[in-house]
Amino acid sequence: MNRTISSVLVVFFALFAALGGTWVYVRSRAVSKPVKTPFAHPFLDRAHAGGHPILFARISKPSELIVKTGPAPFNVGVWLDVRMTGDGSLVVSREELLTSGPAKGKPLEISTAEEWKNAGILDLETFAKTLRQEKVPTVLNLIARRPGLAKRLLEVWKTGGPIPVEDVVVQSESDGILKELRDAEAKGLFGTSQATLIQIEMLSNIGLEGLIDLRSDVIISSMDEKTNQGRRIPRIRESTLAEAHRRGLRRYAGPTSDAETARKLLSEGYDGVMFESRDALETLIR
Repeated sequence: MNRTISSVLVVFFALFAALGGTWVYVRSRAVSKPVKTPFAHPFLDRAHAGGHPILFARISKPSELIVKTGPAPFNVGVWLDVRMTGDGSLVVSREELLTSGPAKGKPLEISTAEEWKNAGILDLETFAKTLRQEKVPTVLNLIARRPGLAKRLLEVWKTGGPIPVEDVVVQSESDGILKELRDAEAKGLFGTSQATLIQIEMLSNIGLEGLIDLRSDVIISSMDEKTNQGRRIPRIRESTLAEAHRRGLRRYAGPTSDAETARKLLSEGYDGVMFESRDALETLIR
């Protein structure tokens, strides 16, 4: 019996030592892996002018724009939820359903031009004309409910219209959309899919986040989670913040509706915070 126990212990410690040695080797490879030079882009120069962090407000109308008019310890930008309608138009809408007009309650992704216009929704190109005039740093958050959204955005970019590549950072939960756009538009600035964020979190638990072949130019998390008190707060992880800064990348997180959360994120080293609305962002300005 004692001999059996001894044999088991020997095998256990041998396996433990082998796994430990493997981890040390892989960890050293991860840490020593060359870090890609961050992508220099006009959006980042504008968003962080003066060396300040940026606050984004999620808006759906040009009238909700907040234009920075004086000195402040931060810059201001906008977050636009972009969807493709049934007629192939790119529109700016926070809602998945039409909220007014004769087609109220209909999914936006199958609506016609007449229906979404009657609901007061603007197409992206019309919306962007105002953004270009004001030179507002903009996040285009692409929400995919049907195929073709990436292709349609590329068509808009190619026309040389009011959405210059240098004015925006493109974000999406979908890794496929970001990959399609990144492969087709080398001058674009791209955020992070949910799959990539979760991959960083998982590998960071064992100290191997450096192994990821990260193609994002900015690390953006628009996920939130519920606290024990039932309040929803931005999903933040110290590990992803540390890895972003190790690679020299900007790190944005949100959404939030209160100034206290935003101040906490900025004090922890985040480079930008997304607010649920203009009103929410103004709570920090006032």
